[in-house]
Amino acid sequence: MTVDIGGAAAALQAADDVLILTHRRPDGDTTGCAGALCRGLRQLGKTAYILPNAEVTKRYAPMITECYPPEDFSPQYIITTDIAEEKLFTDNAEEYKGRVDLVIDHHRSNIGYGRQNLIQTGAGGCAEVVYDVLAALGVRLTQDIAGCVYVGLSTDTGCFKFSNTTAHSHEVAAACLAAGIDGGEINRALFETKSRPRFEMERILFDTMEFLHSGRIALAVLRRADIDRTGADMDDLDSIASLTRQIEGVQVGLTLTENKDGTTKLSVRTTKEVDASAICRKFGGGGHLRAAGATLGAELTTAQAREAVIRAAEEVYEQSGI
Repeated sequence: MTVDIGGAAAALQAADDVLILTHRRPDGDTTGCAGALCRGLRQLGKTAYILPNAEVTKRYAPMITECYPPEDFSPQYIITTDIAEEKLFTDNAEEYKGRVDLVIDHHRSNIGYGRQNLIQTGAGGCAEVVYDVLAALGVRLTQDIAGCVYVGLSTDTGCFKFSNTTAHSHEVAAACLAAGIDGGEINRALFETKSRPRFEMERILFDTMEFLHSGRIALAVLRRADIDRTGADMDDLDSIASLTRQIEGVQVGLTLTENKDGTTKLSVRTTKEVDASAICRKFGGGGHLRAAGATLGAELTTAQAREAVIRAAEEVYEQSGI
């Protein structure tokens, strides 16, 4: 069943013993949403925890690790934040498939797998939706909660540069700043400070990038050998896919990353003329109009994955009618 902000707030007002789930390879939005929602529910006197996520990076861990549950916690109400579909559940969340009480999301590809579904596709980030729910609940926007909301919103809008940024995005950001967060310092940590491994991976990305379709498609492959050699981790690779789209004339940026398990991660970033999610849906993935992702199976070599992705991108590009 689809619900609005008021309906979601009413459901949460009646809920207790809450467990909040985040998605695989967690980003700032899923962790920021979970962190803000958990702290907000606790402010209302409710028992709320966040399911541990083994893949969370050091950049986002502080928002959720202090909310991990004790071993004897038995959840009665399950919430997902920024999880477009159940296949994005972490391994330890498998038991909650088919048991989600409230889905809070903003992805167009979300068909609504919860008992109640709050999906606002016009939001710049899921954090905007969580902020509205917390406001409807009467939660006081503390500095801790505001920090989580701001991280989620800032990362999903590319520090408010992406086309998904709305007037409401700025209104929510303003409320977070008014609550006392240091937005400049958060943005510096998220977008300006880079580790040596990150610099090395960016150098490799630019050195090996290919330009296809008369320069309108850029393709980068991040090899496992290079990732291991530089010592880069998931935190170092966060948002690196956006670099392919920053080159003048490129309308489709494709980044393939070799995973440890032999699969290949596809990240797609596009300009406003091309639907990134349409490319990723060809491989069972999805996401937003301008930013989407998918995972190609280990049965494909990187070379085969590269060819398949190029074909898919060219097909969607041609269909865009540019």
